[in-house]
Amino acid sequence: MSSPPQGKALSANDYAARHDAELDFESVCLQARQEHNLRWLLQHRPARVLEVGCGPVLLSTAARAAGCDFTQWVTVEPATAWAALAATAAHEWPALAVVNDYIEQAGAALERLCGAAPWADMVVISGVIHETAAPEALLQAALAPLKPGGLALISVPNAHSFHRLLAVEMGLAEAPEALSERNRQLGQPRVFRPQDLREMTEAQGLIEVALEGYLFKPFTHPQMTAVTGGWSARQIQGLIEMGRRFPEQAAEIALLARKG
Repeated sequence: MSSPPQGKALSANDYAARHDAELDFESVCLQARQEHNLRWLLQHRPARVLEVGCGPVLLSTAARAAGCDFTQWVTVEPATAWAALAATAAHEWPALAVVNDYIEQAGAALERLCGAAPWADMVVISGVIHETAAPEALLQAALAPLKPGGLALISVPNAHSFHRLLAVEMGLAEAPEALSERNRQLGQPRVFRPQDLREMTEAQGLIEVALEGYLFKPFTHPQMTAVTGGWSARQIQGLIEMGRRFPEQAAEIALLARKG
């Protein structure tokens, strides 16, 4: 794996270790994110997918189990432990390939695996661009393999999440975009508003198809862990559904866009 590109406050391995050390309510966020991504994959059923960052829960495995028949799924993951999870899955699924590197530095490896760009029908960039001070460079590298007319699915935590708006009204934060303790711990330099995500993707030549939200989160991660500790799966699902009903104030937002 290469050294971190400019804009990364932490190495991928340090980030993964800090992330996995305190999953707690983050596991609910992972579930909500995966459900949302899976719904769009099932609706569009792209033949060739580029996934930027797989994290500790594999979307590729869930999509395959749900019946998506991919010709090729390529995961670019810089964290060694998470890339190893995907590599293990690849032993049982020949269509899956893994590049253990940052997407900004994976161009040559992708060309060896997939041929000259553009080749991807869909690019999934889920929960990634807020982790760098240079999101434009990350997006540019991730979108380079995407065919004209292909789809990009980009998700980020939402600066206008209900819990952030509440913190401002209670005098606990100066602005919804203010970095939280968790943001600083994970080296995340920015929190996106819906309009920020729209403007950045439009500047990269993407045309919005849909902007959606998922997961209602009225309090911070530690507070949500305390509140939801004994909740049933149905109750957790209710939080996810409420985020869909109120996308502008959901904990995370996702933009589906088409490459012009």
